[in-house]
Amino acid sequence: PPPPPAEGDGEEGEAPPPPAEPKPTPKPMPEAFEFCKKLVLQHSLKGVEGHVDLFSHSDVQLFTNYITTSYMHHYKLYQYVAAHDQELDKHSVTLFVNTAFPPPPPRG
Repeated sequence: PPPPPAEGDGEEGEAPPPPAEPKPTPKPMPEAFEFCKKLVLQHSLKGVEGHVDLFSHSDVQLFTNYITTSYMHHYKLYQYVAAHDQELDKHSVTLFVNTAFPPPPPRG
């Protein structure tokens, strides 16, 4: 027989949901930019501690251009979206698929 439920578990045999993980605290923009620079250098320059040869010089230029001209301009928006709970808007759609009839046998 299954073990008896612990007190306050709700329905019989149903485990309580795991506690929600706390959301990480967003970094201020200057700190996030420094962290980004550190990771780019670590993944592109030989001799840097923890080096992983991943990006070429042109890759670093393109990435840096994107970070400074686009991502950091919208950083506060990304922080807001990532840090605030969103209301779940769940939709379901039923899809009916009509299959073709097999072709008639050839007349012979």
